[in-house]
Amino acid sequence: MPRYLSNSAIRLLEASQESLALALHCLGTPNRGSLRVEVARYSPAIGLIGAAAEQALAAIIVQVRGDEALAASSTQYKSARQILSDMRDLLRAPIPASSFLTAGVADPAQQRESILQASEGFSVLFTYRATGLHAGLGLSRTVTLKQAVKVHSFLELLARSTRIRAYMDRLPIPPDEVIDQTVLIDDLIQKFQSTDAITERVNALRSLFLILPEVPPEAPEWLEAFDRSVVSPRPADITLLLETLERAAPMRFRRMNAGGQALPVVVRPNDPNALPIALQDMRQAFGHAREQFGADVGNANGRLDQGILDLPPESFLLDLCLQGPEQLRETLDRQTLTGQEVWPFVATALSQQGTERPYWFLVSMVDDIGQLIGQLRRASAVSAQGQFKERCTAAIRALEAKRQERTLPPATEIATFTVTQSAAAETARESIPDSMERNEGTVREASLKAMPPLAALYAGEFTAGQAFPAVYASENPDSKKYWTRQLLIAATDASDRSMLITALRAPEFANLKTDARKALRLVDILTYGPNIELG
Repeated sequence: MPRYLSNSAIRLLEASQESLALALHCLGTPNRGSLRVEVARYSPAIGLIGAAAEQALAAIIVQVRGDEALAASSTQYKSARQILSDMRDLLRAPIPASSFLTAGVADPAQQRESILQASEGFSVLFTYRATGLHAGLGLSRTVTLKQAVKVHSFLELLARSTRIRAYMDRLPIPPDEVIDQTVLIDDLIQKFQSTDAITERVNALRSLFLILPEVPPEAPEWLEAFDRSVVSPRPADITLLLETLERAAPMRFRRMNAGGQALPVVVRPNDPNALPIALQDMRQAFGHAREQFGADVGNANGRLDQGILDLPPESFLLDLCLQGPEQLRETLDRQTLTGQEVWPFVATALSQQGTERPYWFLVSMVDDIGQLIGQLRRASAVSAQGQFKERCTAAIRALEAKRQERTLPPATEIATFTVTQSAAAETARESIPDSMERNEGTVREASLKAMPPLAALYAGEFTAGQAFPAVYASENPDSKKYWTRQLLIAATDASDRSMLITALRAPEFANLKTDARKALRLVDILTYGPNIELG
């Protein structure tokens, strides 16, 4: 079977399904009878269900950004909510590398919106994942099963993509039990009203956040209150949560049904049904990267005001590209950049002969794409080069598409380039076994050290950049050049940048510069560019 996803993404999807399967096993096996502390009963199950959701989200991020995208630092992984936020950002402003989510789907935009909607409520679920696994705090079987169904539905939605479906052929299925949501909500409200114990009331309240169809818009205030209520309920937090639920579904809390009672959401100290509360850095030949960045930006903007283009050197643009946005934020000590700071480097990328150089990685850091577009228009007006003007026009159209979160039309040069080069990269990876066999016994024969990494690249276990060191170590110059070229053509991952820039700068690969530049542009567009449907 052809490999449609990276090995890391496949691993995480498999882990997600295993976590869900174990949770369903917990929910389906006979219990141990009465527990001394009943709230512990389904804590492992809710923890595993939350883990299944997190692993599925992580698979999406890893497929697009690579394994390093899960790291908050060199010693710490991102939280589940951070991964959820990254995934949502990716769906709201899709890039070509995320098109695997919509492969074979008739309406890609609707598929992305459906995935977004299906992830609603995951923030609250992730709190229960942590408390279930770390604190032994669970929920009722019915509420827990409801979360398993929600995660199962999310995975089923992902499986609509032809590139994901192949890895979901053994998706665990929740038991076919009818869960009447209205009855469940009424039951939780009754539990809330019938107990004086604040812990029991808080448990019922938190469960409502999980099973209500009207999900409150996520906001730091109530999410923080929700997290605190799990560990140490505070009256003010409970009030905030009640008010949040009322705003999300006012009709439900005024009259659940003809015979139902409203959940008290007004603080009334004398009401027995109300809660008892009252009101740098990389070094360069010319000095510090941050200083050179500032100097290049200042020179370019100052000269532009004089009607002259004075752009940063290509070599420094490649230095920035090698770092990527994540490292650049540390190097420049900035989370975002302005359009005035980025346009000089975009202009450098567009003004080079031959293949355009990478610039979308910097666009991804811009706080106002409109300002960037304005500066590029000024640069285009100043320039006398026809090719530069044409490229500026095309880049501005692509920037507008990214700003408006529109898919780039297939006929545009950027879209055509991306689709064509992506197909060539896939063909190069699939052809590795044939190439190894065809060149056996010739000067192009892969070295013994290079064979396993090349096979791993074909299997989807390695990126092209990961296979490069073994190829580069070959003492046979013909073999080294041939297989380096195959790796350049096969490169599509952000982590391949180091290999590509090494190939651009190494004299021995002078005749491979075109391949390296095309690959570097492709990686840049796939990872940071406007949305392009790759099919």
